Amino acid sequence: MEADLKSLEFEGIRRLLEKLCATPFGADAARNLAPAPDLGSARRLRDAITVARLGLESGTGPVLPDLPDIRAALRQAAPSGVALSGTALRNLWKVLLAGKELKPHVEAHPALLPQGPEMLDGTGDLAGRIDGLLLLNGAVREDGSALLEQLHAEMKRERESVQQEIQAQLRRMAGARMYWTGQRLCIHLGDDRQENLRGVRRGTGPGGHGILIEPMELVGRNNQLEKLAGRVEQENQRTLRALTDTVRERLPALQKLVDALTWMDLAIAGAQLSIHLQGRAAELVEEPMLHLEEAFHPQLWLAFSGQGGLKPKPLTVHLDAQYPILVVTGPNAGGKSVSLKTVGLLVVMAHCGLHVPVSGRAVIGRFTRIFVDMGDPQSLAFALSTFSGHVQVLKRLLGEADGHSLILLDELGTGTDPEEGAALAMAVLDELASRGARGMATTHLTPIKSFAAGHPHLRNASMRFDYQNLEPTYELQMDVAGQSLGLVIAEKGGLPSALVEKARGYLAGLQRGP
Repeated sequence: MEADLKSLEFEGIRRLLEKLCATPFGADAARNLAPAPDLGSARRLRDAITVARLGLESGTGPVLPDLPDIRAALRQAAPSGVALSGTALRNLWKVLLAGKELKPHVEAHPALLPQGPEMLDGTGDLAGRIDGLLLLNGAVREDGSALLEQLHAEMKRERESVQQEIQAQLRRMAGARMYWTGQRLCIHLGDDRQENLRGVRRGTGPGGHGILIEPMELVGRNNQLEKLAGRVEQENQRTLRALTDTVRERLPALQKLVDALTWMDLAIAGAQLSIHLQGRAAELVEEPMLHLEEAFHPQLWLAFSGQGGLKPKPLTVHLDAQYPILVVTGPNAGGKSVSLKTVGLLVVMAHCGLHVPVSGRAVIGRFTRIFVDMGDPQSLAFALSTFSGHVQVLKRLLGEADGHSLILLDELGTGTDPEEGAALAMAVLDELASRGARGMATTHLTPIKSFAAGHPHLRNASMRFDYQNLEPTYELQMDVAGQSLGLVIAEKGGLPSALVEKARGYLAGLQRGP
């Protein structure tokens, strides 16, 4: 499905999902979430979200831990001869461990990962090998190989021997003490000490205090220690290269693991979003239709549930082959535009596989395109007036719309002479209905209301208005054409009553005609 996601403010849903993800790869997937290429793909994520939500609400999980991003390490490991750092390999181990821990959940609930549980644990003994050779901080274990064990033992003996050799000299120097800088043993003298000590100055002491002197008699032995340390580092690098070779051999399985964790992270985040929205899984059908029972705009619902205040009014909409297009009228600020955005956003969410905020059923058909004309499309850069901008949108729409298109048109026919605008709107609606497109169009133009009432495939609807309190109710009522009530809204908005009364006089004259 292609859709005007920006006009529908789908970016807000992406940001919500991103915040709920536990892994960097899941967060990336949330940032780039788009309608699935087919209903089957959307159904699979929808079902995974359903299973994940049941697990979250029952307390049985799964819950993903915060995981490091290993994708750069996998790319770095691809060329032969490369040695990943110990930290990078330990990060791989954390991800491998997460996959193993999640596997029983997937085996018990296959819908959670339709690609199969083997994707989570296809790397053999890689995790065990990393754990056997590296400490938790990524350092190579001293017993990582027979040679390492031998070299570390030799270094330990040599360091102890060097320290014993210097002890006698230290006892003759009050305030002096041993200090290791790398593999070189030095004597740390205070700032006020001026000992007659033959040796090599190795800089200042800790915190810049005092001086470090390497006694001449230790230079040779310190050199030997540095050679041993160099051999240890060589063996450490050989160990890391060997581990990286194993990683390279299992890159396909590791990529599958990342893909599986990405999917599961997105499903679990979708389940959390579903809980926040009190959402339900939409029924996805091939027929291009729409049936929403008591639907809510996600952002309005979250604002209500998070901050309190007035509960948003639910929206019930039905579009099918008999009445494919709904013409919505009613007062300014009465909720017409919000109803369009709600319908468009929920259709996009369902096609992504997300649950939608409805209290009743949500049946959503297969739409290949969603066209949205909302807001003021004028552009100074392209010398487009408001009406010219609308014309360009209609041109694109009429060039591509078909029976699997969802059309959402706000303020259809505005921006030009009302009679010409109404005539153009009638022609557009008639053409879209003849093609079998589904959609909603809002308008204030009276001729369009009459046109819809007499058209076999158009249906009037309006936003209900509370005449007693002179305020909109934001409720959609079917088969009733609404009134714009511009003068009522203007007076309630604070314009002088005398001015509004004069306007009513002019309006009466206009309605009587010349």
